[in-house]
Formats: sequence, C-alpha cells, structure tokens
Amino acid sequence: MKRFRSERGGGGGGLMIFILVALFVGYEVKQFGPPLFAQFQFLDAVINTTKFSRAKTAGVVMQEVLKKSAEYHLPISRDMIKITRQPTRTRIEVRYELEAEWLPGRPYKWTVEIDEESMLF
Repeated sequence: MKRFRSERGGGGGGLMIFILVALFVGYEVKQFGPPLFAQFQFLDAVINTTKFSRAKTAGVVMQEVLKKSAEYHLPISRDMIKITRQPTRTRIEVRYELEAEWLPGRPYKWTVEIDEESMLF
C-alpha cells in the first residue's frame, strides 16, 4: 500500500474543533446546570406546597415557599410571591429572574414564572 504525503497528519483540525466544542459544552453545563436544577426542584416544592396547603394559612404557605427558595439559593423575596387562598383552592404565583454566564463576561438572564393551583378537598 502506498502512502501519500498529503494524507499524513490529516484529521488534526477536526479533533481540535471537537475539543473546543466539548470544552464549550462543558462550560455551559457548569454555568447553567445548577440554576436550572434548582429551578426545577423549587417548582416541585411549590407544587407539593400547593397540594398540601389545606389546613395552612396564607402566611404559613408563604413561609414554606420562602424557606424552599432559600434552601435552593434562589433570588426570591416576599414581594415576588403571590398567594391566593379560597375555600376550595390555593394558588401560588412566583416570578423571579435567574442569571448565568453564557460566555465569560456575558451574563444571560431569564425570567421564571411559576403559577400553580390546587383544588382542596
């Protein structure tokens, strides 16, 4: 088999591009992973709080939501939460912003809106 001189070292550019893309994806996962994971855990906690709020007052429900937001290190304050209690329903509305660094020195902000309502039996 005859080897051509032009074939030697081929594929090095493709490997370099693959490594750069892999590093970029790893960086993005490191930046966006924790806030997104905390966001989904908080959503689950709000759903559970809404479901099991029958015997609780709006103030107790508010404290539970604030406690969970602090547990997941989310930037949520009391004025970002709206709780509506009716005899047969509980509704929790939360609106807050998350921020992650998309590229070094370039932050990306997104707004999260949670609106959960549960029937009380």
